[in-house]
Amino acid sequence: MTAPPRPVRLAAVGVLVEGVVGVVVAVLMATEGVGFAVWGFVLLLALGLGVVGVVLLRGERGARGPALVAQLLTLGCAFYAAVPSQRPEWGFPVIIAAAAVLYGLLCAPARAWAEQ
Repeated sequence: MTAPPRPVRLAAVGVLVEGVVGVVVAVLMATEGVGFAVWGFVLLLALGLGVVGVVLLRGERGARGPALVAQLLTLGCAFYAAVPSQRPEWGFPVIIAAAAVLYGLLCAPARAWAEQ
């Protein structure tokens, strides 16, 4: 197992931060009285993202796929928040963050590392 290149490590930190933010959101949802089915699902997804971020930081190539899928789903949700829901102050920063993580996972050094 070789160490991931710098763009992958930065992307892994981004995924890990997304997981931490998700845990915070789930806790806030729970304290606001949102149903368990909703905040529990958000918490489960956030914990999964956190695990993917840690595993990717450790250099496991198999975590790259789930991180890519999570970013693509995030782009879709952020676009929906920014355009149809008319909340660009929420959607566009998330679009920028997800695009940066995607770049880190798909750039040439990341692809070369993944193909080893």
